Parts: sequence; C-alpha cells; structure tokens
Amino acid sequence: MKNVYFVQPSAMLNKSVYLPYAAGCIAAYSFAKQDIRNEYRLCDFIFMKSPIQDVISTLDNPFVIGFSCYMWNIDYNLSLAKAVKEKWKDCIIVLGGPQIPDDFDVLAQNPFADILIHGEGEHSFYELLKALADGEDLQNVHNISYRSAHGLSRTQTLLIPSLEDFVSPYAAGLFDRITENPAHKDLQFDAVLETTRGCPHKCIYCCWSGMEGKFRQFPTQRVKDDLKWMATHKVAFCICADSNFGILDRDEEVASYIIELKKEYGYPQKFETTATKNKSDLTFRINSKLESVGLNRGISLAIQSFSPDVLKIIGRQNLSFDAFSKELERYRNSGMFTYTDLILGLPGETLDSFCRGLFNIIEAGQHDSININRCELLPNTIMYRKEFVEQYKIRTISSRLCQNHSRINENDETGSRSDVVVETSTLPESDWRTALRISTCVQGFHCFGLLKFFAIYLRKAKNISYYDFYMNLYDWIEHKSVFVKNTLDTVCESIDRFLAKKGNLSFSDTRFGDIYWDFQEGLFLLCAADAERWRTEIRYFLSPYFDDQSLFEDLFNYQQECIALPNQTDKQLTCKYDWKEYFEKTFDKNFTHPVKKVCNYKIAAPNINDWENYSKEIVWYGKRSGKFINKISE
Repeated sequence: MKNVYFVQPSAMLNKSVYLPYAAGCIAAYSFAKQDIRNEYRLCDFIFMKSPIQDVISTLDNPFVIGFSCYMWNIDYNLSLAKAVKEKWKDCIIVLGGPQIPDDFDVLAQNPFADILIHGEGEHSFYELLKALADGEDLQNVHNISYRSAHGLSRTQTLLIPSLEDFVSPYAAGLFDRITENPAHKDLQFDAVLETTRGCPHKCIYCCWSGMEGKFRQFPTQRVKDDLKWMATHKVAFCICADSNFGILDRDEEVASYIIELKKEYGYPQKFETTATKNKSDLTFRINSKLESVGLNRGISLAIQSFSPDVLKIIGRQNLSFDAFSKELERYRNSGMFTYTDLILGLPGETLDSFCRGLFNIIEAGQHDSININRCELLPNTIMYRKEFVEQYKIRTISSRLCQNHSRINENDETGSRSDVVVETSTLPESDWRTALRISTCVQGFHCFGLLKFFAIYLRKAKNISYYDFYMNLYDWIEHKSVFVKNTLDTVCESIDRFLAKKGNLSFSDTRFGDIYWDFQEGLFLLCAADAERWRTEIRYFLSPYFDDQSLFEDLFNYQQECIALPNQTDKQLTCKYDWKEYFEKTFDKNFTHPVKKVCNYKIAAPNINDWENYSKEIVWYGKRSGKFINKISE
C-alpha cells in the first residue's frame, strides 16, 4: 500500500482553526473508489502550520502528498514540500488550489514540485492516482502540468459539469480523526460549507472570473448532511464558500435547516455568507431568520467601488446609491449589523474617485463598519492575465501577508504571501499611499466612534458633508497636528517600508497583545491609550466649526464620555442638550438640531482593567457589536 498525505494548513486564531475542507474534498472523491483503496492508504491531513521538522517527523514513507494552496499557506506549503523532497526524493509532490496559476511557473521555479493541478481537483487527483498505480502516461490525466522526458507538459482541459457524484469529506468521516483526536481537545474547529460552485458574474479580481466552469449546485441533501455533521461535531463557526448565497430559492430552506440545528444542538453558533447581489428581498428574509437565533456575524453590503468607470472595467454592477441607502435602512431598522467593502487599487480608480466613494458610503447611512480591502493580484483571475496587467499598467509588491489578529512573527519564514496592487494607470503609488492613510482615518475616527458624533452633527446641523469634514481633518493632521500626526504615522509606518520592499503591511503594539491589528484598529487603540492628549489636541480642529462654544463643549464632553476605555467606572454625565435623542434620530432629516434641555445620563463602562483584554474584547470581538461605545441611559 502506498501512503498518501494531504496538506492544507491555516493560521490559528485564538485556538480556532479551520478543518482542511478543500483537501478533504480531493481525498473523499478518490478514496470513495475501491480501485484507489486497493492501492493507497489515506494517512493524514496536515491542517496547522506546525514547525516543518515536526511535520516531517510524523510522515511515514509518503508516496504522494497533495498540497492545497492559497495565499495564506503557499509559502508554508512550498517550504514543507521542499523538506519532504529532501528526505524522500521519490515522493510525488502535487500542488493545487487557487494559488496555482494555469501555467508552468510554479514547476519552473520549484524543482522539488512534480505535478500541478489546475482548477477543481477532485477528478484530476483521482485520475492521477489511478495512472500512477497502473504505470500509465500522465498525459491522459486531465487538467495537470508535470515534468516529462520532454520537459514541462500540460494536459488536456476537462470541465466537470456536475457535482452530483462529488463526495463530502464530512459525510465520509475524514475529519472525525481530527476532531476526535485527544491531542486536539483544546482546539475549536471551524468549517467551510459549499452549496454551490462557480459564479454567474465575472468580476475581474475574483478567482471565479478566470475559470470556465459553470455555476452549479450541490444536492440539497448533501448540504444538509454536511450541516448536520458540523452541528453534531460542535463546529462553532461555519463560513459558506458560495459566491452568491441567496441566489437560489432553496437557500432559504438551507438557512431554516441551520436554525433547526442550532436550536437542537447549539451549533453552529455563527454562519457567515457572501450574499447574492440581485435578490435583496430573499437575502433579507434569510438574514432575518439567521439573526433571530444569533447566527449572523454581520451582513455584507459590498460596493467595491462607486465609480462608473471602475465598475465597467471590473465587470460589476452595483446597487444605485438610493437602492444601497434603502438596503442599509432596512437592515438598520431591523437591528442587524452591516458592513460595507471597498477595494483600494482597482483599475480605473483615482484618488478622488476612491475618496468620494468612501464618503458616499457614509452619506448613504453606513456609519458602523467600512472594510478597505487592498486589491491583490490573484492567480486565475482575469486581472492576473498579462495583457490586462499591461493595459492598465498594474504594478504589485509581494510581501508576507500578516493576517489580522494572528500572532506576531508566527511562521516568519513559512507564512503567507500577498501580491498587493500599489499602482495603476490612474492611481500612482503616492496616491495609493494617501488613500490608505485617509481611509485609515475615516475607519478609525468615524466607524470606531472617536469623531462620529461630531461628523453627524455637522452634517445635520450645518450641512457640512462627510467628505469635507474628513478631508479637512486629514489636511489638518498632515500640516498642523502633532500628536494625531505622530499617531497616524506610527500606525502606518509599515506602508513606507512595504513600498520600499523592506517589510509588510502590519501594525502591532505589545500593549495590546502579541498579535497583528488592522490599521483602523491600531489608530483607535493608540488614541484611546493616550486619551488625554487625543482630547487636548483634537479640540483645536473641532472648535472652529462652532460659533456657540457652550454647545461645542457640551457635545465634546458627550463625545468623549461615550468612548469605552479600560479602568473606567460607571458615572453620570450632565448635558445641556439631549444628545442621546439627537443621535438616535441621526436619520431623521427633520431633526437637524438637538433639543436644549438638561439631561442626566448614566454611562455604563465596560469593566475591563487591562489593555490586552480590552483590545481583544472591545476592539476585536466587540467591533461588530459596537462595544467601543459605552451604553448610555437617562
């Protein structure tokens, strides 16, 4: 019997780690077949980034090792594959997954790699094992590149139209050995669910855009069986890998089944999806049901760009501004947390169009969470193609990817890689840098609440747009501020190192734990940690907006006392204006000015006394529930 191993490692976040779903699918398809079981033994899954030599010591004469590669594990996989080859020169190294482009480059650059699988790997890996067992020419194995006597060869492409005979690794019991292993008793396992594959859209930055496979769906019973396995094996977090959950009418049935499972078993505790863009009513019904039992982690209302030129280039259609605003209002009125994504660095975007898109999101009513995703050049996308890169003069910088909230310096040599777009024909590198700094300010000061109440008041009472307020703030920071400028520079200092190809995009400070933070989180934490200097200096920027200094002082006190900090105790705050009612009616266009009356508020503090716990509980875990704002009652 020949020994087969699979590798799909992910980073561990707070003792939580993903089960190796993609590798499991490959293994389940092959080992469901008797001819494979007659020749091969399925030995183990490597699903954590353990030290390379520790992994090597656990392997037993491997014949084939299949590596599932994506940006967060590609460097680790290559390092492990090289070490395997050095010890077992006859072991066949097979690389697949979204990070493997449809060319020979990975083989040419890594002499220890033997075979690449392009696209979906279930059928190709089965054909490969069968050919190796039978001593057949690999030319008959579809969708692979390999080393032959004639050099590097690419075989014929075969599209797999149906998912009916694809075997689930959950139902096949392949992960039972992981979850039931006593050595893993302290781990919390997260899981991936597929109900469909493919995407009807062609967004140029997405991996689905460059693949020829059609949009297909797994049988409903398989989906339910997978969810049942997760529930009975106490999987806390399930992420749905579908690109458009809610595009099928049956998705409401799937959501209802998840709710039944949570009520019966208590699991999964959270279910996250990427919602379809064109069925807002169905998506809202699904999200409402999930919200009713606490399954939602937040609803994504993604925009990516507001620029018509950009949307045309990237092949995407968005909701109109009014439709987007109404969707935000619908979810807000239902008490559901939403977040909105923008991508920085898309072809056709300019500094001005990016910033105006950013502030359009706030004008539409998104005050809680805006995610700025840095555009990355991913293999197998339309955007990755040479002619596209040349047309839009796309330039990238490759560096180690520091996942937010992963441990500092974890797996430095075998971490993950990210190819970030830092320049296009319409966005010079200097403008990319500026856009990243501006968006960090908006996220940290507005979405985390440090200046949110001032920005809303000035918008309602004085018709000062969010664009004007925050762009003026950024100009003041760069040219007049001392503390805030130094703070922003500290958070963003890795940007210049990154642009000089001497580092990666990350922020960390050991006061807040041994992990990486998003720039917006870092900006908030540093201002909160030096709250007195923040308050003293920001007054100089805010005060000139007000003729009535008494009102300014009242709002200033209310704004500052609303921010949750460590070592706070419950207190009372007396205000001359009813700010609580005013900001509860943020979206009432007729309520432009606060009512002048004496109000006594009770401020409920978070009752956390150290910065590390505060950072984790309030900023990391509490970000989506707004825990950084103190609870206020009259």
